[in-house]
Amino acid sequence: MAVNTLDSIEVIPTGAPLGAEVRGVDFAQIVPQEVGDRVNEIWAQHKVLLLRGQILDKQALYEAAEILGGVQETGSRAMNLKAGWKEGSARISDFPGISYISNLNENGEPVLRTKGSGSLEIGWHTDNSYMQEPPMGSMLNAVEVPVDGGGHTSFLDTVAAYETMQDALKQEIEGLHMCHDNSHSTVGQLRAIYNGVEPTCREEVDGPVHPLVRIHPASGKRSLYLSRRHGFPSAYIVELSDEESEDLQDRIWAHVAQDKFTWTHTDWQVGDLVMWDNQQLLHKRSAIDPTQKRIMQRTLVKSKGFISAWNSAAVAG
Repeated sequence: MAVNTLDSIEVIPTGAPLGAEVRGVDFAQIVPQEVGDRVNEIWAQHKVLLLRGQILDKQALYEAAEILGGVQETGSRAMNLKAGWKEGSARISDFPGISYISNLNENGEPVLRTKGSGSLEIGWHTDNSYMQEPPMGSMLNAVEVPVDGGGHTSFLDTVAAYETMQDALKQEIEGLHMCHDNSHSTVGQLRAIYNGVEPTCREEVDGPVHPLVRIHPASGKRSLYLSRRHGFPSAYIVELSDEESEDLQDRIWAHVAQDKFTWTHTDWQVGDLVMWDNQQLLHKRSAIDPTQKRIMQRTLVKSKGFISAWNSAAVAG
């Protein structure tokens, strides 16, 4: 069957509020720019895409991200190299722009805990929000997956979550900013470069400040942009006191973390490529059976920039 033509592309929605499978595209082969542009349109619409049978080496995955907007280096790579991690290890790829997400130790064995996320459950987050310029998208390619061993990936639509908020809460969060903690990894481990010193107040939290409500550059829709929350003071709302910030975050998360906003990919197969829009989604992962290998390779796609919600006139103009 023909692939990588506009006519070959088939979109099958998940039936959930978000997500679709895309067929007729093979990133292991040459992808014309017009096909890449069409994939980006589908991506913006459905927010998370599943493409099966994508057996990609690191170069092919890198080139896929390039055709969709350009590769962005992960923020953790430089920090981990500074902390003494080695390129070509179970976590650090020897190919800049490509990361390994695995539960393997340095001996290549599956374990519960590693220097990275290991086999642990990962809570709701958006990739690399701890960077001043976060990526638009993430592309996760399955190299080896456990058999009924967990590692399911869930996605949460922050556009729908915002749109269904009560008006009073929308007004309350308008114009506010959140500090996104850079001190901790996705599973809440203090990063090695901080030498075991935990932040005890907001002044000690290292990380960029982002608008709490953003406007998607393609759709013009508003969405929530939330930091990973590992307990006070890992994430805080800049304009509020500590107590007010914690209370408002509690109320936001009580609304956001509802099943009606989510879709979960439970049937990971070797060659699956799952792509999600970090500007419109949060995602999380269930725990993995630490006796089974789970090996993924990931790349990030650059953002074209986002617009603060209170500057929405710029979108209309």
